[in-house]
Amino acid sequence: MMDVIQQLREQAKKLLEEKKVTLVIGFGQGTELARTTPVFIDSPEGVSALTWGPFCANNLAKYLTDYKNAEGNVAVVVKGCDARSVIRLLDDNQISRDKVVVIGVPCPGQLEWQKVAAEVKPGASLKETADNGESFSVKTDAGDYSFNKKDYMLHRCLVCENPNPVISDITIGKELPVKTYEERFAEVSELEQKSTEDKSAYWDKQFSRCLRCYACRNVCSVCTCQICVFDQMLPMWVSKRTNLSENTMFHITRAFHVAGRCVDCGECDRVCPMDIPLRKLNQKIHKDLGDLFDSPTPGSKPGIPSALGEFSPGDPEEFM
Repeated sequence: MMDVIQQLREQAKKLLEEKKVTLVIGFGQGTELARTTPVFIDSPEGVSALTWGPFCANNLAKYLTDYKNAEGNVAVVVKGCDARSVIRLLDDNQISRDKVVVIGVPCPGQLEWQKVAAEVKPGASLKETADNGESFSVKTDAGDYSFNKKDYMLHRCLVCENPNPVISDITIGKELPVKTYEERFAEVSELEQKSTEDKSAYWDKQFSRCLRCYACRNVCSVCTCQICVFDQMLPMWVSKRTNLSENTMFHITRAFHVAGRCVDCGECDRVCPMDIPLRKLNQKIHKDLGDLFDSPTPGSKPGIPSALGEFSPGDPEEFM
């Protein structure tokens, strides 16, 4: 993947030198071999900090809202799933298209850093990574490793529907084949077979571990309210007239707030310190919207109306 890294740095340097952007948001090497960190490059000399590989899991599109009122344009490096966030932010009028330069990189998937870290010698430095089709090879100064994608990739990457960026001004690397995954909602379908009582018990157990750290909300690219309902001094979402716990109310309320706009980037799932399967909750809504309204994943292409923000005479009306 060194060719991609070199091209990425060259394009970023060119954008900054020609003053087409004042900032490039990309991935940089983290403090651990298997992790990367967002980097904010504002000079041509700084592009050497940019990197790319199977550890670039973060969705950087979220940062665009921080610079929507800043002077100058901003470039952002995106994967396929991240690109859906860019489109959704544009459709929600959260960012201006003429102020954003999208650098798209086709993504063969991202490795789960915890699993990789458990295999690699502590303190090892990353030298190079390569995509071998069914696996990634990782070369370090302490030896070489191979990680099978099926066993080591993030779950969201195993059923990725957009390996190529769906919006891009500059595309780096070769496009990847797009696959259709019948098992994309397998876990949701399995949960649907449970009784109402069992489903309630399942989610109550999951939500009981929630620390209410709000990491899921903070990382979400479609959580863009200036004043969040959960930050209000008198939170009306906490009702004394329900038998639901506050944790359950928080997660259900958030799921409904992003329904029809969630781009299924899986960041809420990835950052949760308690490993609550939040993506599964959002995927249930994705599945229902697809079954009821034939609605694609939000952000799959520009201009897709929100299934819950539009009305068609042919929509099902079982609730009437």
